[in-house]
Amino acid sequence: MRDSVESILEFKVNIFVISCDGLEKSKNFSAKLGMPFPVLSDDDRAAAKIFGVDRAFGLSKRHTFFFGPEGKLRAIDKKVKVSSHGLDVVARLKELDFPLKAP
Repeated sequence: MRDSVESILEFKVNIFVISCDGLEKSKNFSAKLGMPFPVLSDDDRAAAKIFGVDRAFGLSKRHTFFFGPEGKLRAIDKKVKVSSHGLDVVARLKELDFPLKAP
């Protein structure tokens, strides 16, 4: 995803990554990859349970949730492919008619 960050940030969107790791590990992960958006810690797995991505053995499913500016869920990508995730996000943002930022 980090390879497509510039293309994603052309859209008028807010991006958050939620990790089931602890706060310190999430901070280190974000810093290591130089992510220009927050990596939120869900170490009690509350968000994972709410969004239905919690699994056994401390793992969670990788899903991408697309919420519109009105706060409604527009789409869920349940088949995240790490190798093409950024390009897939850009394609889905276009498909869902998310607005671009003003030049």
